[in-house]
Amino acid sequence: MSAAPAAIVATVPGEKPVHFVEHHGQIALFYDGEGVGRLVSEKDWLDGDDALAVREIDTGALHHGVAIPWGDYTIATDFAPNGETTRPQGVYVYDAQNAKVGGLYECPLLHGEATSGNITAIACATGLLIATGSGAPAITHLPYPASLPEGNVSTLLGGVGLQYFSGNYGPDKVVLIDPAEAEAFRLIELPTRRVHFAVDPQQPKFAYIFTEDGKLHQLNVLSGKIAKSITLTEPYSMDGEWSLPRPRIAVAGNEIAVTDPLKGVVHIVDAGTFELDRDIPVEGLPYNIVAVGGSGATH
Repeated sequence: MSAAPAAIVATVPGEKPVHFVEHHGQIALFYDGEGVGRLVSEKDWLDGDDALAVREIDTGALHHGVAIPWGDYTIATDFAPNGETTRPQGVYVYDAQNAKVGGLYECPLLHGEATSGNITAIACATGLLIATGSGAPAITHLPYPASLPEGNVSTLLGGVGLQYFSGNYGPDKVVLIDPAEAEAFRLIELPTRRVHFAVDPQQPKFAYIFTEDGKLHQLNVLSGKIAKSITLTEPYSMDGEWSLPRPRIAVAGNEIAVTDPLKGVVHIVDAGTFELDRDIPVEGLPYNIVAVGGSGATH
């Protein structure tokens, strides 16, 4: 039985919500305009309960931060103003009473987090913070190796089916990261500047990268090599503001959807053949895209 989409009744008000993190049945929203993380039960929120129980972590300073639920604990960013950036400089672990547990885990210019399997990674200017454990999170620092060129990760994606992370690295590179390996970072050179990238939850060994020359690339994360490429759009320059409408990727089952804002269409690529299957015309400038779905009696 299906029904038309409808907005969830329950709301979590706050000023300038930016980061939204789901982890093990909890959702944390971070409000940059308050420096506050608010945590709710995913089930309670989806049930539309108006009397939604909200747990609040006040970091004490307005900044571009994030909170990550971790059972009875929460990982949340810390901000020390330095006059140059609103990015946090590290994280604290908070217990169920919202008290800090231990000291600051330093993570300069923190931006980007993702989970793959039982590992959560947080991107820093100096490397990644790696969080593991079933109780209080154990957090370690994984530094960038000297073999990498100057740069850092600021966007992370977690592999599905295979435990790994992919991240941006400079304008025309990505890195594949396996914290369990002795050589944890593999640098992938791209033919031109990167626009967007996504992992494939259906075919775990593949990820996809769209570059400014209008091409979609299939990256084999096992070999670390681009396996196939297809031209889908006219070139989209990465010059100019980061928020300008440019193609974005979403993967749903055996289909890869790529938005084409300037043409007003969504291109659908068959993930098996890696060929264009069809175009879906839409109004306006299609930009960000997300795939949603489920299985079973309730989802």
